Amino acid sequence: MKLKLKKSALVLAASVFLYSCATTTYPIEGGEQEVKAPSNSITLLFAGDVMAHNVNYNMKDYNLIWEDLKPDFAKADFTFANLEAPIDSTKPAESYPRFNMPVGYVQAAIDSGVNVFSLCNNHTNDRELEGIQETIKTAKNLTEQEAKKNNKVYFSGLRETKDSEFTYNIIEKKGWKILFLPITEILNNEWGKANINYVSNTAAEREKFVKYCKKLREEHPCDLFVLSVHAYEAEYIRTVTKKQDAYYHSLLEAGVDIIWANHAHIIKDRLVEIQKDTKHAKIIMYANGNTISGQRTKPDLKAKTPDKERDNTGDGLIYEVTFVKKNSKAKPELFRTKNIFITTYITPDKNYVIKKMDQSFIDYLNSNSKKDWANYVEKRIKINETQTKEKIEWQ
Repeated sequence: MKLKLKKSALVLAASVFLYSCATTTYPIEGGEQEVKAPSNSITLLFAGDVMAHNVNYNMKDYNLIWEDLKPDFAKADFTFANLEAPIDSTKPAESYPRFNMPVGYVQAAIDSGVNVFSLCNNHTNDRELEGIQETIKTAKNLTEQEAKKNNKVYFSGLRETKDSEFTYNIIEKKGWKILFLPITEILNNEWGKANINYVSNTAAEREKFVKYCKKLREEHPCDLFVLSVHAYEAEYIRTVTKKQDAYYHSLLEAGVDIIWANHAHIIKDRLVEIQKDTKHAKIIMYANGNTISGQRTKPDLKAKTPDKERDNTGDGLIYEVTFVKKNSKAKPELFRTKNIFITTYITPDKNYVIKKMDQSFIDYLNSNSKKDWANYVEKRIKINETQTKEKIEWQ
């Protein structure tokens, strides 16, 4: 992921690693660059859509999905993911078009280190109002079970009654306070709509929501306000629309610090970081693609340029961002960002697992007589590097 910088002299160092892993470290105290984040820092990881098609939930061991990412999750304070399905434990698992995700599938994500979940998206009400209510119960049960293990997990995005306010989380750790609010701008049907953090894409509703975000931030002073948006936009399209972009910027002006958007099922063509000054950052992630899914069931391993729609759905981005504070009352300063491309690999045993798109994975494939997969991954890396950009504006 290449960087387009304005006033790039303000960036002390940018190290771009082989095969899609780019890390940028920003100026901190005294203008000195730190390799390791100081103790008064917080690191957030943002995944994309966690989906469960039949090829995914038919796996015997869901923990295999996450093995490659556990070390990265372990180093982060919080890892965010969007659960693209209801979790109704009273019903069997279901695939497209009306999803239902097994509880064990979510538990495996938690066990890997994912600990903040958005529950609202266009598939939230696939199992109607009953499915929403059961999802709320499941989320509460998982939260309570993890609490007994001294592990805090957070779910939000669903409302117990149609008259309830939007649900959000206040997340605290190491003296940091994060306000996390997820919404969806799109639903596949009307079932239980009033029980979801739903904001329609009309100008009037968006204006109303911008004011709501400003008020929410004022009522809940925090270090960082993270907003998850399941966006009203076409799936499988990399381009960011001007209308959506303008809306996101209005939300930043209202007090949101990080916009984490999804829905496209592929990585968008840009991830924007807007620097309001030389230290504090406001970040927009336009779409991190699929973290895990079964949408790419038959990758064309022999294609000269494997960039068809389903090829794109097999890749995703894990975005890592670290902030630091001088003291408990200071404004957070951006310390470091890191881009990690991932891909869904279909093992010889037909398990769908997440792998980091790096040289070690390519070496593994070549050493295990999987040269077709190795060539495919190398081509996909080049496509992602070419078609996705990171833009940093210093203002």
